[in-house]
Amino acid sequence: MKVVVIGGTGLIGSKLVTKLGEHGHEAVPAAPNTGVNTLTGEGLAEALDGAAVVVDVSNSPSFASYSGARISERTLLPGPDAQLGEITLGTWLAQRQ
Repeated sequence: MKVVVIGGTGLIGSKLVTKLGEHGHEAVPAAPNTGVNTLTGEGLAEALDGAAVVVDVSNSPSFASYSGARISERTLLPGPDAQLGEITLGTWLAQRQ
């Protein structure tokens, strides 16, 4: 199964990518240094194409007013041509007060 890990080259994401690979999944690390920019959307459509699961473990550029959650929602939700199944977005930011 193809799993895209947003923030997949960071501290947590790189470990997740490794574990997913060990369990037979096609783990795709999506980060600026792999050509994916979730702030601008650059490279995102290509990374998400055919993905069964998307996990976002990226660092937020700002915690002010939950901007990271809004950025994720705006950039990670696919357009009408995306070939994705079910989409679930979760964030710990939703729990912060």
